[in-house]
This record gives sequence, structure tokens and C-alpha cells, in this order.
Amino acid sequence: MVDHVDKRTQLLITGTAGLAFCGVLLETSLNVTFPEMTRYFNTGLGTVQWLTTGYLLVVALTVLAAAWLEHSFTTRALILASVGIFLGSDLMCILAPCFPLLMAGRLLQGISTGIVLPLVFSLIMKKIPLHIQGRYVGSAGMAVALAPSLGPTFGGAVIQALSWRAIFLIVLPIELVFGLIALISVDRESAHVGPFAWLQFLLLGTFLTGLTLCLSTLDVHGPITWLSMFVGVLALVAGVWILGHQRTRLINIAVFRNRTFTLALILYFLVQFVQIGLTFILPNMAQSVLGETSTVAGLLLLPGSLLSALCQPITGGYLDGHGLRELLAVGSTAFILSALGFMILSRRLSVPLMVLLYACYMVGQACVFNNLLTVGLQHIPAKLVPDGNALFNTLQQYSGAASTGVLAAIITGVPKARGIHGGPQAFQFGAVWAFVFVLLIVLGILLVAWFLERSLAGQDREEVQVV
Repeated sequence: MVDHVDKRTQLLITGTAGLAFCGVLLETSLNVTFPEMTRYFNTGLGTVQWLTTGYLLVVALTVLAAAWLEHSFTTRALILASVGIFLGSDLMCILAPCFPLLMAGRLLQGISTGIVLPLVFSLIMKKIPLHIQGRYVGSAGMAVALAPSLGPTFGGAVIQALSWRAIFLIVLPIELVFGLIALISVDRESAHVGPFAWLQFLLLGTFLTGLTLCLSTLDVHGPITWLSMFVGVLALVAGVWILGHQRTRLINIAVFRNRTFTLALILYFLVQFVQIGLTFILPNMAQSVLGETSTVAGLLLLPGSLLSALCQPITGGYLDGHGLRELLAVGSTAFILSALGFMILSRRLSVPLMVLLYACYMVGQACVFNNLLTVGLQHIPAKLVPDGNALFNTLQQYSGAASTGVLAAIITGVPKARGIHGGPQAFQFGAVWAFVFVLLIVLGILLVAWFLERSLAGQDREEVQVV
């Protein structure tokens, strides 16, 4: 077996992983700034949280088209597009005089991240030998998985020393450096732009947008909540029907015929849902309830983030030699211990307890998260890998949008329903119920992990018939 990977490929993966890191870092960097943002723009948490929710939604929508983008454009063209859009949108955010312009810049940044994020893992699956893919996915995934947790730490430190605009300014030269590394190492390719399934994209995009609006307005229970849910479900049904009856497809749904792939995809979504949710709850709770500074609020996630980053390549290497089943057991144990701790101690949480319980969750995340992507893509034929990769990355990003929207609605809506309006008491009361919801999601993780373990025990690899 050949373990050697040429230098150009290593640089290309490093460069694209660095670009993805910059984009994902900004996903959660603003979470810790929300208390200041509400004052700066004179608006509420429900509005400001769209800086994260809207960003993640646009990333998810862009990743939906990842398979078509990879088939229709060269890697060089995709990297140039991603870097160019990022630079322009980052300047918009730095100079934005009002909330709508800042929001517009964030949405454009989402397009940039949505282009490059699936490209990282697609390059690994194409260019790295099968028996060492886990190691490379673990290493590249280390950067991508570290970024959401590092974001609040980075944002908190910057806003304490400078301002929220500096968050975008500091990332700018980092993006340029990684963009140059990727461009000088990419091979020359040819590509032919194929037909794009616009109707399928619009319908699936309508579903994701409608569901996000529904989840984000649960605390209001107004007409927009139920209308957006109805429109979203209708669009999903129509989109799935068209996917099964048109020759040109946005996503080849044949991937779902593989049980292992489908279970890995669901579990991947749920694990990310909880992680992004915790990066939203904990920094805001530290500031709003405990009275900590934005720096402390951001730093409380750092130990768990670093621990996860150190473990990612190790667990990826373990996957290559021993498979996923033992990692699932360790990860599931860490998830339930963390979720139970947050729920039971929700009214007595301190910064040290937050650090410990979040680190516990991140150990579990390091065991399973990127390894789920590796195993899921290894169980489908090579020709379906772009479609499977697009689905994994779409759900990864959408899970963050859904998580932020749902938890913001719980934290603001539950206290209102009980007659508690504003202040630390209201946030703490809402956070208690948010942790109950997190525990329910973790119980779902354990159930799906059990089914996946049984699927892995019964088969080594399945083939999917392409239709």
C-alpha cells in the first residue's frame, strides 16, 4: 500500500482547509458579540442572531450545489471565486454603517464558505489513498471542526481589545495567505459547465429557508411560523418528487439506498446541531447570567476546542486501523455525560463547570464527527462521492442554522410564556429549557449511533445502484 502523497497535493489540501477554516471561524465569532450588537444596532437578540443563522443557511444552500460546481468548474476557478467573494464581503462587513449592510456582507460570506468547504473533503477522497483517508480527513477536519468552537474565543478577545469590526479585519490577510497557497499548488484541469437543476435548487432552498424561519419564530407563534413551515414542507415534497423523475439532478438520491451512509449522515447532523448550540448558549449565558466579560465568555470554549483539535488526527488514524465501532461507543458516552451535566447543573453552572462539560462533549465529537463523513463516503461508489459530500456539508452547515434558531427561540420564548421579561433571570430560565432540549437531541444521537453500530457490524461495504 502506498502512503506517499506528493507535496502539491498536501499544499492544496492545506490551502483549501485554511480557507474553510476562515469561513467557519466567522460562523460563530459573532455569537459572543450579540449582547453588544443588540445595543450597537438597537435591536433584539432574535434579530441579531440572524448574523449567524442567515450565514449558516446561505452556506447550506450553496453547498447544495457543490456536486454541480465540482463537475462544471475547475478547482482553480472555485478557489478564485471563493476567495474573491470572501474579500469583497469581508470589506462590506468591516465598513457596514447599519445592520442591513452587515447582514448582506454576512450572506455573501456564506456563499464563499459554501464553495470551498465541500471542496476540501472532495479533494481528499479523490487524491488520497483509501487506507489513509481517515488520517487526512481527521487532520483537515481538525481545522474545520476547531473553528466553530474557537470562534467565540477569537471574537471575545477581539471585541474586548478592539471592536467587532476588527473580527473581520484580522481574518482578511489569513484568507489571502491560504488562498495563495491553494492557487499555486492546484493542478491544471479542464471542465465543462453542465445544465443546472434550477427548479430542484429553488425547491430545496425554499424548504431549508422555510424550516429555518419556522424554527426561529417559534417563540412568536405567529402566522409566519406556520406559513413558513407549510411552504417548506410543500417545497420538500415537490423537490424530492422532481429529484426522482428528472434526468438532471442537483443531488443523486441513490446515495440514500446505502443504510450506513444514511445513518452516518443523520448522526453527523445531530452531533453538529448540539455543538453549535452549545457555542451559542454558553458564551451568552456567561455574559448575561454570570456577568463575565466577552473575553472570558469566549475563552471558556477554548480548552474543549483545543482538546478536540488534538484528538482529531489520532481518532482518524484509529479509524483507518480499527474502524468506527469503538469510537462510536466512546463518543456516545461522552455526549450523554456532557448533556446530563448541563441539564442537572443548569441553575448552578459556573465558568469552570462550563469548561469541563463542554470539553467532555468535544472529546466525543473528536471521536465520531469527521470519522462519520469518512465512513459514510467510503460506503458509496466513487462516482457518488461528490453527491454524498455535498449532503454531508449541507447538513453540517444547516444544523448550525437550525440549532441557533431553535435555541434562540427557546431562550427568549419560554421566559415570555411564563411572564418573565428581560434580565439575567429570564435568560437563565430559558437556558434551563434549552439544556433539556439539548439532552433530548443527545438521546437521539445515542439511538442513531446504536443503529449505525449494528449496520457496521453486519456489513463491510455496500454498493449503491446508480439510477
